[in-house]
Amino acid sequence: MKTQLKQMIYKKPPKNGKFYIVAIDGRGGAGKTTLTEYIEKLLHSFSVLNGDEYFEPDDNTIAFGSFNEERFEKEVLSQLRGGKSEFNYHPYRWGNKEPMSNKKLRITEGIIIERSGSFAFNLEYDFKIWVETPAKLALQRGQERDEMPLEQGYRSWKEVWQPQEDAHFNKVKPLEIADIVIDGTKLFEEQIT
Repeated sequence: MKTQLKQMIYKKPPKNGKFYIVAIDGRGGAGKTTLTEYIEKLLHSFSVLNGDEYFEPDDNTIAFGSFNEERFEKEVLSQLRGGKSEFNYHPYRWGNKEPMSNKKLRITEGIIIERSGSFAFNLEYDFKIWVETPAKLALQRGQERDEMPLEQGYRSWKEVWQPQEDAHFNKVKPLEIADIVIDGTKLFEEQIT
């Protein structure tokens, strides 16, 4: 049976009284971005913010970088908690090696925040979607996506990302708090309309 996503989200008014806030969470390589692109077609009036826009290079040569949580909190999360439906933010652009000077986000009916670990953000979500994908498949997808050398990708996964993700899963219990769980091994079109 397919999930009627729009009906589920719109069942109640937005918690902030202005717009809906939807989280898409899952392992790195789970299929969050692909799912978000599909959901954008169903919820065409929703804005999308990809949390990976705050992944920046750092001195950790194993992991290639980390999320700039301080900047993400200041530019995005605090704005959403304040109910602001329009604000500027500065996503990182890997090709240019510097943040964009300015990008405006306008929220009309709602916003989708897509990022691993998003369930743990201090936001009052209206709807939480978890993408459940086996760790081995997520690793394979991540390596293909990031065009990372096999040995280095495996090392960064085992030493950095998997321990961080496992700690997140143990703390947040995403399978228990998600409004819906989507199978990352199946076509999203077969699961959601």
